[in-house]
Amino acid sequence: MSESASVVRFTRRTQRELTAVDRPLRLPHGEFDGGGARFLGEPVPELLPDSAAALWAACDGGRAFGSFPPAEAERIARWHAAGLVVAAPAPRTAPAGSPVCLSPHPDDATLAVGALLARSGGRVVNVFSHETWTRRPYYRERPALASRLLLAEERVACRVLDVRPAFLGHVDAADRAAWGADFLVEPDAEVSAVAAEPDLFARVTADLAAEVAGAPLVLVPLGVGGHVDHVLTRQAALALVDRGVWEPGRVAFYEDMPYALFTEAAQAAGRLDRPGGLSGAGRSGGGVRPVRVPGTEEAALAKQEALWAYRLQVLDAVVRRVDRYGRKAGDPGTAAGVAGAAGAAHSVGPVRFAERLWVWPEAEAAVRELAAEHGDSKGWGGDGPSSTGG
Repeated sequence: MSESASVVRFTRRTQRELTAVDRPLRLPHGEFDGGGARFLGEPVPELLPDSAAALWAACDGGRAFGSFPPAEAERIARWHAAGLVVAAPAPRTAPAGSPVCLSPHPDDATLAVGALLARSGGRVVNVFSHETWTRRPYYRERPALASRLLLAEERVACRVLDVRPAFLGHVDAADRAAWGADFLVEPDAEVSAVAAEPDLFARVTADLAAEVAGAPLVLVPLGVGGHVDHVLTRQAALALVDRGVWEPGRVAFYEDMPYALFTEAAQAAGRLDRPGGLSGAGRSGGGVRPVRVPGTEEAALAKQEALWAYRLQVLDAVVRRVDRYGRKAGDPGTAAGVAGAAGAAHSVGPVRFAERLWVWPEAEAAVRELAAEHGDSKGWGGDGPSSTGG
């Protein structure tokens, strides 16, 4: 394979270049086994010669790009342009009010609210984090390796967003006997989904109660699209609200991606307040409504950069659609800032990208405060000389 073919095969989703303050972070799909380097199972001797193994190892997200000697920086820039390396920011101390996001699987939180997390910091709790499914034949033949890499991808993406991941280790529905390939359930099937695996549901609920204790705001999947793991995660959160373990003012729901691209989120949102929806106890009343959380161009780029880590499951076309969805939500032609469905806009700065949460009235103030406090980006696309990658 020629070098040009390698670069074309691994063309990045965006043309963002490294800046001096970025921390280059290698993706976990590179293999140096003494017989020639591979990336995503493909030989890439021109991009990853054996002589570059030490430099590859040095791209661990801990060193600023500007600190590398010119020859090394040039190679790293080529890796970044080819999509073998991503740009992580300088670490920060997360503010006290940062949210905890419940991610049914690795990638779900980043797909849905990556821009919000890039600005706010916080934690991502991966619930059904033991997965083996991948669209890539090389890894389908190596399920143990695929499982390890799916977790490693999430760690890389969380480092790019500068959030802390946690993994509860529950098995993905595709690998559970109750579901297998039939893991998408009907919109009204939440009760039967819980009844199908009562012991698992009890464990998930208990784990979330322990893992998220004291969080100022919990972001929960809305369950758009009916993936049973998303539904179980949502129902566990609702059960904790119903039992008074979590206050309704501490809970907001995000639109599951990519399902929300094809299914109206309002349908799933409406189920939160119907009889038997497990959301009545301890609430002052009133249904959920959408609240737009604005981002900046820098936040949108951070989300794109983080999504580049998910090479085993997430398609490029999905990332492009998710980005367009966010940009449409942040269109300057719409009301600027944070807007509820029936309320006036609250301006928090230029809106070029947005993600939507659904909230009960008790939580709306907390979500607006989160958006207002963390409306500025944290250095993405900031000052610093750009690289000149090949």
